[in-house]
Amino acid sequence: MSTSPPPVLRDLLDRYADVREQPVRLRPSTWQNALIRVPESLEATALLTGRRFTKAVPGSKTHDRTVGRDDVRAACAAMNVDDTKEVVQTFVLVMAWASGLTGGRYQANTAKAVVDPARALRVLGDAAKALRHAGSMRDGALEEVHRWWSLPGVGQSYASKWWALAGHRPGREWQPLVLDDHVYATLNDTLRIGGTTRLAGSRRRADRYRAYVETVHRWAVDLQLAGLDVDARRIEFVLFHHNGGAPPAG
Repeated sequence: MSTSPPPVLRDLLDRYADVREQPVRLRPSTWQNALIRVPESLEATALLTGRRFTKAVPGSKTHDRTVGRDDVRAACAAMNVDDTKEVVQTFVLVMAWASGLTGGRYQANTAKAVVDPARALRVLGDAAKALRHAGSMRDGALEEVHRWWSLPGVGQSYASKWWALAGHRPGREWQPLVLDDHVYATLNDTLRIGGTTRLAGSRRRADRYRAYVETVHRWAVDLQLAGLDVDARRIEFVLFHHNGGAPPAG
């Protein structure tokens, strides 16, 4: 199939030209309750209440805070990937950013993922290291991490948020990207590209994820050559934000 950016994508980028990713509101108390069975020594919710990466919501009776994507990425960059406590705390922050104030299912699934800290460290830390060290999109790291990822309650939608943030390497020409249900909806229902299976020429989910990352970066380069100020992260955000809605009216 053609790998050129679909014309509808350009329309979406124009529609949301003035829309910027906003900080997410989170409620530390709900996370503290959900993670009650996680070993207390890990202080799993410490980053949710600290001032280093989150900000207090003025006047919030429930002591809500906000955190932005760049804040979460900074937390990931500061994390020691070999330290169980730091990895668990950072993962909880990523999941809190990813879910915001939505229902307790996300908190419950995060609790399942970190209730065994040794397993969490192995999966989360190894994924971050493999993706940070990856040289190119085609050296197999994206597929490898996808294939061996196994963390209770955390499927691709939320795993890819960890990959995109914890696997970020400053200065690299490409980065892992989020591929969640919102992004899928826009790819399939709005852009009608025929799904990631068609992009990859494969039904294997690991191959499809790599093909998605590669395709979005290629679209970004093509759009830059056409004069648009856009990168792969911006395209990812627009795909997520649109969430499979109708194409912009012509």
